[in-house]
Amino acid sequence: MIQRIQSIYLLVATIAMALVSFKVPVWSLNKELTFAQDDTKMFILTITASLFSALAIFIFKNRKLQMKLIRLAVLVIAVIAVRLGLLLGNSEFDFELNFNCTGLLLFAFAALAMAYRGVKKDDDLIRSVDRIR
Repeated sequence: MIQRIQSIYLLVATIAMALVSFKVPVWSLNKELTFAQDDTKMFILTITASLFSALAIFIFKNRKLQMKLIRLAVLVIAVIAVRLGLLLGNSEFDFELNFNCTGLLLFAFAALAMAYRGVKKDDDLIRSVDRIR
């Protein structure tokens, strides 16, 4: 489980999304910081992405399901980015995205992409060995 590099990538993505969920302010509205916990939809989305990537760590024996969970986590991060973009575009107030939150979202996205690539390599390797038999 932990000896594979994609497990480390998934752990990094899980920690990044947990930080966005609980510790890092997502945006500031009229100079008042807003955390993901303050917005129910954002909190559900960040927790969902964190849970999908954490669950993918422990489903290492089923690579197909692991790849699906990683794709779902990437999709949830994309939904978070669209939601933040819509909030930024529709705001008539002094609305600012937090740079740390944006950086953590991009970091989690990159970690999930590298984890997916590692799982795909493992799957391709197993398929090539099965073809030889």
